[in-house]
Amino acid sequence: MGTAARRTILKNIRLDQQRFPHAGLWLDKFLPEQTEQGGENVYTPHFSSAATIPVAPAYHNFFVRWEQTLKEAGARTARATTLGRLVVGLGADSVLENAITLHRTYGVPVIPGSALKGLAAAYARNHLQDEAWHVKTDQKGKIIYMGEAYRILFGDADSAGYVTFFDALYHPDGSPKKPLVMDVVTVHHQGYYQDKNEPPADWDSPNPVPFVSVRDGVKFLVALAGPDEWVDAAFQILKLAL
Repeated sequence: MGTAARRTILKNIRLDQQRFPHAGLWLDKFLPEQTEQGGENVYTPHFSSAATIPVAPAYHNFFVRWEQTLKEAGARTARATTLGRLVVGLGADSVLENAITLHRTYGVPVIPGSALKGLAAAYARNHLQDEAWHVKTDQKGKIIYMGEAYRILFGDADSAGYVTFFDALYHPDGSPKKPLVMDVVTVHHQGYYQDKNEPPADWDSPNPVPFVSVRDGVKFLVALAGPDEWVDAAFQILKLAL
């Protein structure tokens, strides 16, 4: 099938005709054709429609199995609820200017375990006062000192950390059934950000960029596994960082 034919088929697909629409596929594969260079307004209706996609009924069964798997693996869990908008993976590779991390199979929001671990590690080394959590680097960014607690919990180049950070999945109980929402970020001084030699001015035209984020009130299941004392420490750090 030629490229033109594929584009025609995609162009004629309507979201309200899909039995189980997938937000990730809708955002990544079904973008409307952009005939002119520049301008994000052509995508605004597309993003708005993505925010109307409900969670598929089959996801609840998957989530129940996921919880059972975590329990059998000895992981401990806690719920985290968004207090405002949330975007993870904003700078990931995407056909769009701003991306979002969604579950590959079900299209629901997910916070990768690597993101949670990175957040906890950054908070520990930058905000905890105990020297055991500190990390020092030289002018080239090479690590010259790593505190024992930091190394044990998060690991280093030679050994894995004691705690496993699982992906935090969308929790269907008590969360909005349509977890995504239309969002926008407006760049007011685009020329200045692209070229530091061009000073910002009051007459610069604002450049709104639409994208999709997770709405407030969405619950995630955070799961950690490892020795109890280190899992306790990881949960405490995550609570502070989040």
